[in-house]
Amino acid sequence: AAAWYPERVAVIEGERRLGYRELDDRANALARALASLGVGQGDRVAVLQANTHRFMEALVGAARAGAAFVPMLGVLTEADHAHMVEDSGARVLIAPTAALAARGRALIERLPSIRHLVCPDGGGGSLDYEALLRDHRGPAPVIRGEEGDIAQILYTSGTTGKPKGVVHTYASTQAAMIAWVSIASRQPGDVGLLYTPMSHFAARLMDSGWVVGSTAVILQAPDPVQTFAAIEEHRVTHLLAIPTLLQVFLAHPEIDRHDLRSLRFICYAAAPASAPLVRRAIGRFGSILHTGWGGTEAYGLNTHMTPAEHQAAVDSHEERLLSCGRENIFGGRARILDEAGRDVPTGEVGEACVRAPWMMARYWNRPDLTRETIQDGWLHFGDLARMDEAGYVYLVDRKGDMIITGGFNVYPREVEEVLYQHPAVLEAAVVGVPDEKWGEAVRAVVALRPGQLATPEELLAFARERLAPFKVPKAVEVLSTLPKTPVGKISRRDVKARYWTGQERMIHGAGGKP
Repeated sequence: AAAWYPERVAVIEGERRLGYRELDDRANALARALASLGVGQGDRVAVLQANTHRFMEALVGAARAGAAFVPMLGVLTEADHAHMVEDSGARVLIAPTAALAARGRALIERLPSIRHLVCPDGGGGSLDYEALLRDHRGPAPVIRGEEGDIAQILYTSGTTGKPKGVVHTYASTQAAMIAWVSIASRQPGDVGLLYTPMSHFAARLMDSGWVVGSTAVILQAPDPVQTFAAIEEHRVTHLLAIPTLLQVFLAHPEIDRHDLRSLRFICYAAAPASAPLVRRAIGRFGSILHTGWGGTEAYGLNTHMTPAEHQAAVDSHEERLLSCGRENIFGGRARILDEAGRDVPTGEVGEACVRAPWMMARYWNRPDLTRETIQDGWLHFGDLARMDEAGYVYLVDRKGDMIITGGFNVYPREVEEVLYQHPAVLEAAVVGVPDEKWGEAVRAVVALRPGQLATPEELLAFARERLAPFKVPKAVEVLSTLPKTPVGKISRRDVKARYWTGQERMIHGAGGKP
């Protein structure tokens, strides 16, 4: 982009604007600085995530120095960050904002393996970021690498245990970038809004935008009013959103006070969306919605549902609003397999597996988990799904979230989808809780829309009319809000933990004492 569009605005962050030439020069200077600190080909550079242009520079600078980029979500705990640094073997740590400098200093005190800490302000044993760039201006080092070299190690916590490192090569990262360019119809003049963590979902808009020379508008957090104002002021064209955020935006009283007509691409993904939410979003934003299924291990969209397919679902195939689309025509293949690795019959539930050029190469330092996850070239996500006769994929649940109650299998998402149909329900999570009679009992936890009322009894009666008896929750609890993961998804694990205190494992057999 710097070669083709040197004067085009690459980044808008508050009052600051960086053109592609300046962003390129800064990334080159950082690469030279990293090389001067002893960073070379195959090394790892850990970066605490913050939504800032310096995070972009760190990603590109590490690559140009020949190192693997190791982003660490900023809101995680010090223990999480320490594990990621130790596990990756990173010797240089970058804290791209002054607010993260204290965490960086805590980590270098805790981990003698960190040789250098780079912060915006220097001090406290750290190197000054801007001074390093000033002192190392010039072309980036020349690195002779291969497509199979490690580009990034992305840590994901999954559902249990310590965060695990997902290894992506230059080949897989490039494939994902090109796939997103195609899916989102990226072109010069686009404006993407980066308002969720740039180490996660927002990165798909960030790096695909570099391919075509688009502009990235950076916000620190997904505040609804700031988001609406940024879309209006900067004529944002591209937006990514997890369903929780779509829900918040659509319910916000300010949404109709801003001109959002510049939007021409909204992709909701990273968590399931309810059919009523999708209908409301189409009604408010028009026929610009995309969705799909991906993940850290394969972060191009492995399935894709276009705006035209959304509209067709609204018109005549309502059930497809729950789908995450069909195989991505830009290179993704999807299968639904049973425990023996065979394709399940149409409509039956199995494990969703993918084979795509944007797949991870392996888990870092986890050959055992790699062998479990990649079998015969197919990536096993651990997501349960079914496929209809037209090839549309419907995510049913995570393998570990399935509830076994009285010998019957209950998929939480199916129950949640029914609860979302109630006009008073804003958020819903369904979990299994220990039960002496049933082994596990189905329990629902909901948060209500502002100004709406619904009793647990009313919600149970609503569910009984729409679900088989064994799927109906034994109880419903109403909370003011549901717990979320650091990236804003509803955390079933935290909901479940409320009911499993004192248990050795989160699975219970019938007849045992709860």
